[in-house]
Formats: sequence, structure tokens, C-alpha cells
Amino acid sequence: MPKQEAMNFTYGDLIFVEVALVHYAKDLDLSMQAGQFLSELIGKVEYTLSQLRAAGEHQLGPGLTPPEPEK
Repeated sequence: MPKQEAMNFTYGDLIFVEVALVHYAKDLDLSMQAGQFLSELIGKVEYTLSQLRAAGEHQLGPGLTPPEPEK
């Protein structure tokens, strides 16, 4: 049996998931258990997005530098 790998979500995927969850949550009573769970799930997505953003900032290098002029 071939090894199965986890499917990772991209930053854009998570943005779309968050928008869909927020849209869905507007019709729920947040005092119900399902509403509370959905609110926590949105919080987890937000946290994951902030972690990805922070990791991406550290991976960026100093940027492109122009070549040295020829002498």
C-alpha cells in the first residue's frame, strides 16, 4: 500500500475556509454548543493564519541586490 501524505492547506485555502465559516456562523445562535464550537474553529483558523504569516516573514531574504558595477 502506498504511503499516504497529509493534505496541507495553503494560506489562501485557509482564508477561503475562514470566510465560509464566518458566513455560515452569521445564521447560528452563538450561545448554542454548535455556535460555540464554530467560533472556536474560526479562532483556530485565525491562529494558523497568523502562524503562517509569521513563518513567511522569517523565510524572506533581504531581497534582490543590484550587481556590482564592472571596473
